[in-house]
Amino acid sequence: CAAARPPLMVSESPETITFAHDVAPILNRHCVECHRTGEIGPFALTDYNEVVGWGEMMLEVIDQGRMPPWHADPRYGKFVGARRMPEQDRKTLAAWVEQGMPKGDLSKQPPPPKRALGWNLPTPPDEEFAMRDRPFVVPAEGTVDYQYFVVDPHWEEDRWVRASQVVPGDASVVHHAIVFVRPPDGEHFPGIGWLGGYVPGQRVGALPPGHARRIPAGSKLVFQMHYTPNGRKTEDVTKVGVWFSDPEEVTEEVTTRVALNHHFEIPPGAKDYAVHFQLENFDRDARLLGAMPHMHLRGKSFRLDVRRHDSSGDETLLSVPAYDFNWQHWYQLQTALPLKDVHSLEMEVHFDNSAQNPTNPDPREFVTWGDQTWQEMAVAF
Repeated sequence: CAAARPPLMVSESPETITFAHDVAPILNRHCVECHRTGEIGPFALTDYNEVVGWGEMMLEVIDQGRMPPWHADPRYGKFVGARRMPEQDRKTLAAWVEQGMPKGDLSKQPPPPKRALGWNLPTPPDEEFAMRDRPFVVPAEGTVDYQYFVVDPHWEEDRWVRASQVVPGDASVVHHAIVFVRPPDGEHFPGIGWLGGYVPGQRVGALPPGHARRIPAGSKLVFQMHYTPNGRKTEDVTKVGVWFSDPEEVTEEVTTRVALNHHFEIPPGAKDYAVHFQLENFDRDARLLGAMPHMHLRGKSFRLDVRRHDSSGDETLLSVPAYDFNWQHWYQLQTALPLKDVHSLEMEVHFDNSAQNPTNPDPREFVTWGDQTWQEMAVAF
């Protein structure tokens, strides 16, 4: 962390940039989503007395591109909720720090955005379900195989889900959690049965208006839990919350497909090892809402290209030049891509198995596909 100077005491004038009038609205727009009580940020950025201790550090992480966390190359695609701080907002923060971080009239400070406590959406979920009625004990050391927990939500009629959020009980040991739908025998259910998932750093939002997932009546929910011990014994009860749509308002059914390549071997020390995979065979009326890449600690970059039947209009839809396992984003397109003329979605990922990768578990190893964090995956949802 940057060693901050004590704030300078300045006499405020109408031209003075203050926390209450100028800085708090910027933090509300770009930071408070995570930096608030009960959220992923390690401290809140809603109180003046807390923020002044981070003034110079905020400028450092903004200038380094670490915050706000967003990893898509701005040259390709336009995405919902892209976290980019405009240059003018950055200049305002810099000027405020330079002026000594004046307080202003805190009675006029705008309130932070409304969020339900513990959830990403403004309202609590319509229903929530824990993976089971008692904690799962995660040992201090060793390897924990995937754990599966089945929950019956007792849905006696089809449900249309416009949003879901999976919340780990102890995020420090949850590598990922996915909640799948297990439909009744004989029920057609397209895609991979995805209801929702948790990975580090991912934010959850509602689907576009009119869009929802259909969950057949009588379905069960299956929690797939991947735990990574961190040196201390702990307990976890992960839960999922769901927000419903009125069936009469649904115009588009949303499904999830997966693309992957598990036939690779990354050599020891390889700094830029490429792996390719693709997805094809789309329904004629299908549209692509977005994509989420998934790799582990050696993941370096991801690119998604569109290949059309007649080769015209081929394009790069998404490029993530600096993939970060701790911030695995769902990249939702501002405008969904019609797939009727698309032959395939082509993906290329790169891995850094060198000693220069500070998160590399062991650069001396050959690395293959595997469930555990020290192994690798090449996946896109």
